[in-house]
Amino acid sequence: MASSVHISSLDIVQLHEQYTANRLSPLDVVRHVYEKIASYHDKAVWIHLIPESEALIRAEELLKKYHSKPLPPLFGIPFSVKDSIDIAGHPTTLACPSFEYVAKATAPAITRILDAGGILIGKTNLDQFATGLAGVRSPYGIPRCVFDADYISGGSSSGSAVSVAASLVSFTVCTDTGGSTRVPAALNGVVGMKPTLGIISTEGLFPACKNIDCVCIIARTIDDAEDVWNVMKGFDENDVYARRELPTWDPWHDPIRFGIPDANFLRGLSPVYAEAFDQTAVAIEKGLRCVKTYFDYVPFESANQMLYDSSIVSQRLLAFEPYIKSHGLEALHPAIKSTFQVAADNNFSATGAYQDIFTLALHRRQAEIQFRSIDVLVVPSTVGHFTIAELEEDHMARNKVMGKFTNFVNMLDLCAVSVPVGWWENKNGRYLPFGVTVIGQAGKDKEIMAFGKKLMEMPKLRLQGSKAFQI
Repeated sequence: MASSVHISSLDIVQLHEQYTANRLSPLDVVRHVYEKIASYHDKAVWIHLIPESEALIRAEELLKKYHSKPLPPLFGIPFSVKDSIDIAGHPTTLACPSFEYVAKATAPAITRILDAGGILIGKTNLDQFATGLAGVRSPYGIPRCVFDADYISGGSSSGSAVSVAASLVSFTVCTDTGGSTRVPAALNGVVGMKPTLGIISTEGLFPACKNIDCVCIIARTIDDAEDVWNVMKGFDENDVYARRELPTWDPWHDPIRFGIPDANFLRGLSPVYAEAFDQTAVAIEKGLRCVKTYFDYVPFESANQMLYDSSIVSQRLLAFEPYIKSHGLEALHPAIKSTFQVAADNNFSATGAYQDIFTLALHRRQAEIQFRSIDVLVVPSTVGHFTIAELEEDHMARNKVMGKFTNFVNMLDLCAVSVPVGWWENKNGRYLPFGVTVIGQAGKDKEIMAFGKKLMEMPKLRLQGSKAFQI
């Protein structure tokens, strides 16, 4: 039965207000969501959809459970989950049919959401084995940018980002090892929150790089992202990298000191992204009256190179070792096969691995020292926005360059949130979003979200005329 109630927004804050005032029912929201999913043109968003009948039963159960009672924070909120995270009784594929298994348990982060009243809608498409930043590496199809189907959605959390940006759900639970939340969020004009490592359980997430993997959130607003973050965070003793305590840093200054990379490190930006970032920096300095502070970006850039160019990439071989032994690499997407083959051919030694551990520790300390001069780092969320055709011309190099401002965040134990701050006109005459990422030290999650909200409240940039660029 179709929903007869007009629903203008799936934002969590608005839905919660309407539920509390009894102006809306979760049953109406579920029907609305499935109508939108049925009519949405991009069918590559989902790998596994929960049947509408099951979602309606869940809504009815919530109504009975909380009749005349205070509503939990995510009561009746529809959400999606990246298909690298386990949900009991449902398949986990990592966008690889020959890898598929049925999960025996639900990831603790998802359990927290369900306990807070969330309604699961489905599991979303991704770059195979959560390896990639473009969103084009899946046998289940290529999710497209919501604003122009000629353009990539970004990855690896491709379907997740589109499910939120297209208003098919209120939020999504996804992952980020080197930018897999922040890049697709930026390319689709939504908020991508990469929390501090160890504060949200990664149990039930099939790992890419276990010690730097992070369970993340994509939502349409900072307030929504923070609501979900508050629900999901909590110590989990079964997660070996869970943190009981966080580092203690000095409070941010007033006015806030923000750092941006030196011009030399910004040379890889597309012309329109370079212009947009310059204007954003000016707006932060003059509009928000923050202080632009210069610092040494070298340790951040150095750590950025280590994700795929050091022994750290061998963690992916370790995670998928049983699959590779039984299936080899032949069934994988060509780009994933190439990534794994290169990692295997490098044959990193134990001594080399230890050297990389020590080198990364040095970069972490150097970055910590740089944060004495700044409160927050602001960078472009990625270098530009490729069409699918452009990406496929040189998919390995262009995928890699998209992580120029993202890979180091997890490596250096930082937290980050990507926020949309403007628009630019592409060659099709359509406007695509431009986003920047706000980066802070471990434990500064609330601060970066508050600052990101201020950036989103600034007047939006609007740049006309696209300018091509080559990588």
